[in-house]
Amino acid sequence: MVNLANPILLIVIPLLFVFLIAFSSAFSKSAAKYLPIIAFGINVVVAMLLVPEVLKNGLVLSTTAGFKPPIAIDMIVDKLALFLVIIASVLGFVVSIYNVAYIDEEPEEKFYALFTLLITGIIWMIITGDLFNLFVAFEVTSIAAFGLVGFHRDKGSVEAGFKYLVMGAIGGSLLLVGIIMLYAATGTLNIIDVAQKSAELTFQQKFLAYALIFVGLGIEGALFPLNAWLPDAHPAAPSSVSSILSGIMTTAAIYAIIRITNIIFDYNQIYLFLMFFALLTLIFGEIAAYYQKDIKRMLAYSTIGQTGLFFFAFTIHSTNGLQGAFLQIINHSVSKSMLFLVVGAMIVQVGSRNIEDFVGLGRKMKVSSFFLAIGMFSLMGMPPFFGFWSKLKIIFAALQHSNALMIGSVVIILLMSVVEGAYFFKLLQMMFFGKAEQDREIKEASFGMLVPVVILGFILLFISFYPTPVLDFAHQAASDLMNKNYINLALKLGGL
Repeated sequence: MVNLANPILLIVIPLLFVFLIAFSSAFSKSAAKYLPIIAFGINVVVAMLLVPEVLKNGLVLSTTAGFKPPIAIDMIVDKLALFLVIIASVLGFVVSIYNVAYIDEEPEEKFYALFTLLITGIIWMIITGDLFNLFVAFEVTSIAAFGLVGFHRDKGSVEAGFKYLVMGAIGGSLLLVGIIMLYAATGTLNIIDVAQKSAELTFQQKFLAYALIFVGLGIEGALFPLNAWLPDAHPAAPSSVSSILSGIMTTAAIYAIIRITNIIFDYNQIYLFLMFFALLTLIFGEIAAYYQKDIKRMLAYSTIGQTGLFFFAFTIHSTNGLQGAFLQIINHSVSKSMLFLVVGAMIVQVGSRNIEDFVGLGRKMKVSSFFLAIGMFSLMGMPPFFGFWSKLKIIFAALQHSNALMIGSVVIILLMSVVEGAYFFKLLQMMFFGKAEQDREIKEASFGMLVPVVILGFILLFISFYPTPVLDFAHQAASDLMNKNYINLALKLGGL
């Protein structure tokens, strides 16, 4: 009997469906629309089956080709990886439903193949236990994202896609060189094996490799000043693609930075360096978002700001800080993905991305606008929404250190929250209370576009009013990361 609680299936199943999409398109164009739904529906089931195994054993490790690590490539799912795998699989499933009603541009089968490949690469980055495999997953994700950003093939899409391609190529090259340097120093690519052998290296020997890996992943993770591709990519890409780029792709790259920093490198010697980047990213993203007139560019810059916030929480280097980071990742992934889907539906009805054209839309598209407001309230951290709990945890974790640096950082976070509230409330005020110069016939979004929005909206509302299970699980994941249980359990289960 096949064991479905196997991390490898999270990659193999959607890759199989990429082939099926390409194959089926020769016989039925419509079949390609529904295959990603099936693929990520299965992935959600596999992820759920992993939950009891991870809770029981701490992590699940599977290897390839019947060999043991470090020869075999291993796939590892601990509590933190499980968090992100569930988010990626659920978003893949929900957004695939949205795509059926949203995508009407040829070649559809290529869109669905690339979309499936994008989320597969993201999950691959999250669960791989091998550095070279991480590079391969990074490249798969980047190539798929490049194709999807330029999917419309107009001037803006091609320009944004090319910019992303160039920066992605630079990021991938730097990541690869950093990995090669680690391999030259340790003679292995297995992350756990590298961690053990790199302990004998000096900080100076490891820092250049770390800097290259950090910059390479930082480009994908949209850290300032490495994020020039993102504000152009979001307006150019289909809104369903933007929801994935913002909701989980950048998060997966930040996750990889967190994992590598925690396992391989000496965190205590570089936390100020990381905190500097985190705060700059937060400030730049929120201030830039405030001045945008294109709604998708506003949400894109908001993503940069949110990335800076949860990366800052990681740099606090405490269990409470990490818990806050993981909670904020969940809040951002669900809320921002929902916002991009809602905005995509609104753009279809309005025919414009200009914020001024959204005046009065709250009274025309009531259901869509309701969920738009919920997502924005949660991102702002308003009680009783989930974002309130995540931001509160981050602020309390910073204040526990009681030093000038952390107090100053909290002041910055609060000021940027005010900026964030200003541009979100400005948009909501225009939509619900503004009056358009001329009355427009605007219909509510189609049923096919509303269903995914409602699903994500109810997920957000559920965890907002019943946050305890998520809070507890995030605390366990944070504790495991602080105690380096990933290394200890992987050594025990993998036979290294």
